[in-house]
Amino acid sequence: MAGHPVQPRPGVGRRVLAAALVSLLAVTGTAQAQGGTAGSGQAGAYVGAFAGLGAVEVRTTDTDGFSGSNGVPGQTFEYDDTGLAAGVVAGRYFRLGRARLRFEADGAVGGLPAAARQLDPIGLDETAASELHWVGTARIGVRRSLGRAGVFLTGGVSVAGISDSFTDLDVGTDGRAQVDPDDSFDERSTRVGWVAGAGIDTRVGGAWALRFEALYMDFGETVHQVENRLGVNAGVCGPAGLPSPCRYGVDQRFALVRLVLVRRLGR
Repeated sequence: MAGHPVQPRPGVGRRVLAAALVSLLAVTGTAQAQGGTAGSGQAGAYVGAFAGLGAVEVRTTDTDGFSGSNGVPGQTFEYDDTGLAAGVVAGRYFRLGRARLRFEADGAVGGLPAAARQLDPIGLDETAASELHWVGTARIGVRRSLGRAGVFLTGGVSVAGISDSFTDLDVGTDGRAQVDPDDSFDERSTRVGWVAGAGIDTRVGGAWALRFEALYMDFGETVHQVENRLGVNAGVCGPAGLPSPCRYGVDQRFALVRLVLVRRLGR
């Protein structure tokens, strides 16, 4: 096995979010020029559904330098992927002077992106992967009317079901590559993080409103380990390590750009 540090590069999630915010500013300027009143800013409860593009960003840290016989402790590997996401939202507006205070929860299941990275570009025998199975947020936000439209900022808590894995392939007695369970892990956990976002909405008729929104979520870092048992293999983490399990730190972020169709409930 041979691990090599990967130079950090701008994540696809940050690029998607930046492009979305540029579009948001352009749409806001158009909305200000149009004038009028946005029905989506009225007080009351609402429900809706959304669809959009999600981007997963992952940074894996080889804490002990286990990736390859010449592994370097602390080296990092960054990788990302994009995919479609869809789900539902529900919330309530409250009047706050000329602004509107909003409490909202949303959730999405399935269709979220997964990301993988070859950690050994020479031997191609070590792969790290991460996948979001579901994600939900609970947020508070403030909305300000701008003529026919309104702009808003939002932030709060995010929760997600995430799978992380590290896979090491060894050549078996039959000459074929097979997973070495002692040098691999595959774990699923529920992660809690924070979320922040911004968007613009506008009335599209009656009790209906359309919203364009960008969210960014950070779930922080978790530590996973491979068994690497002494007596099964070398049992040593890195070129000068001690016999012990080998640790990997996995840090996930998730960016989401979406269109939300909202219907106000009641009068």
